[in-house]
Amino acid sequence: MDQAHTLPQTLTRDRRAQGARHGLRSVLGAAWGQLPAAVRERFADTAGTVTYAGGYEVVRASRLGRVFGWLGMFFGMPVTPRGGANVEARVIVRPEAAGVIWDREYLWTDGARHVVRSTKVIGDDARLVERLPARLCMPLHVYVEGGVLHFVSLGYYFDLRFGDLGFGLKLWLPQWLTPGVTHVEHIDLEHDWFRFTMTVTHPLFGETFFQTGRFCAAEDAP
Repeated sequence: MDQAHTLPQTLTRDRRAQGARHGLRSVLGAAWGQLPAAVRERFADTAGTVTYAGGYEVVRASRLGRVFGWLGMFFGMPVTPRGGANVEARVIVRPEAAGVIWDREYLWTDGARHVVRSTKVIGDDARLVERLPARLCMPLHVYVEGGVLHFVSLGYYFDLRFGDLGFGLKLWLPQWLTPGVTHVEHIDLEHDWFRFTMTVTHPLFGETFFQTGRFCAAEDAP
């Protein structure tokens, strides 16, 4: 398989102190120490804004996945509806008051550009939650196995909380009405590179999405 085209590599980062944002160390507990040093640096509580450049060797979506993808465009594009090979991409990670924003940019060969945005926050139950557009939320089970960092979704719900009063409602979706279980792997490749792999599996129809690619820190932040 050909390697995805990568943007110019310059291993510099904006490490301005932003306070505790990722919260991953507290979520993992003792398992934090099982991660490679480079992964701990990327997810450190005080990590600042950084852009990762690289590309996906594979971006794949089933017919059902494309339906979910195109419907999702009405709610802010929680996942790209397209597929392809050797797709140039970059990921911009930046902390904010509530958590850490992840902007994933897909730069298609026809000039189109898709941006998928999510925010990782620590929920009320001290669990890591990924907030997607339209108040769609995905609580995550996070664990380490063989030095690989895993994120596995535990369902999807709409957060109907209103204002700062703490009053609200979680509207859980039945699994068959979702794209399926999302499993993300962050694999350190050494020399400042890592592999991102995402597999989404529907309980009835199997794989709906699959993406895998290589990235490294790059001095390319907007």
